[in-house]
Amino acid sequence: MEEMRDSYLEEDVYQLQELRRELDRANKNCRILQYRLRKAEQKSLKVAQTGHVDGELIRSLEQDLKVAKDVSVRLHHELESVEEKRVKAEDENEVLRQQIIEVEVSKQTLQNELDKLKEGTCGCLSQSDVHNLT
Repeated sequence: MEEMRDSYLEEDVYQLQELRRELDRANKNCRILQYRLRKAEQKSLKVAQTGHVDGELIRSLEQDLKVAKDVSVRLHHELESVEEKRVKAEDENEVLRQQIIEVEVSKQTLQNELDKLKEGTCGCLSQSDVHNLT
């Protein structure tokens, strides 16, 4: 019992450590995004005050657009890959369901044949022979 409890505790500790790492990464990403947002807001205010857009802002926006497109393409490819895997898994599951049905039918057929043998040979066989058939 203690080994099982220790095993569960170790798993819990591992999961807690993993969650903390994920939280740290999320916090870091959040700080980066907050910094970028503040910077973009400052640029937006500058554009609103002066009425013109500087080249740096345009380059920054073009770069952000390029990154967004790259991420979109990558995510689209990942989605296609996952969809293909899902379809393959569904097909495999269907094959396995069919095999289970076939095995169940075979099992029932064999059980019926065994029952018929038991009924037909009960007078000829001893109880231990009938038991051996099962």
